[in-house]
Amino acid sequence: MPTLPEASKPLSLLASGLPLSPTPWAVAVALPVLIGAAGTIHYASPQRLTRVLVDTIADVKKVYLEAIENGALCASDVHTRETFSSLQFKVSTIRQASLRSSLSHYAMLCDVLKGRTLTILRCLHEVHELGTHIEILKESQLREITSRRLSNSSPTSVVGF
Repeated sequence: MPTLPEASKPLSLLASGLPLSPTPWAVAVALPVLIGAAGTIHYASPQRLTRVLVDTIADVKKVYLEAIENGALCASDVHTRETFSSLQFKVSTIRQASLRSSLSHYAMLCDVLKGRTLTILRCLHEVHELGTHIEILKESQLREITSRRLSNSSPTSVVGF
C-alpha cells in the first residue's frame, strides 16, 4: 500500500509548473483537420463525381425516354435531343478521362489540381438542368390532360339553380 508521500507525487508534478506535452493538443487539433481534409478530398474526387455524373445521366435518359413515350416530348424536339446528345458525349469523355487517371495516384492528383472537379460539377449541373426541363414538360402535359378531362366531364348547365 502506498504511503502518503508517494501518493502525492503526481500532484507535486502538476504543482511544479512544468509544461505539459503539446502532443495531445496537437493530435486533438490535427486529427479532426485531417479527417475533414480526407472527407473533402473524397467528396471532390473526380472518380466519385464521375460515378455520380454517370448515374445522373442514366436517370435523365430514363426520364427523357418516358417523356417521349408519354408524348410530353416529341421525338422531333431538336433542341432537347441535341442537348441530351451533347451531354451524353460530354459525360462519356469525362468518364473516359476519369478511368484513365484512376490507374495512377499521381494522375488522380493532377486531375484535382487541373480543375477536373469543377468541370465535372459544371456538367452535372447541366445534366440536372436538362432533367428538370424534361420534368417540367411532363408535368405541364399532365396538367393539360387533367384540365381537358375536367372540362369535358363538367356539365355546361345546371338545372334548378
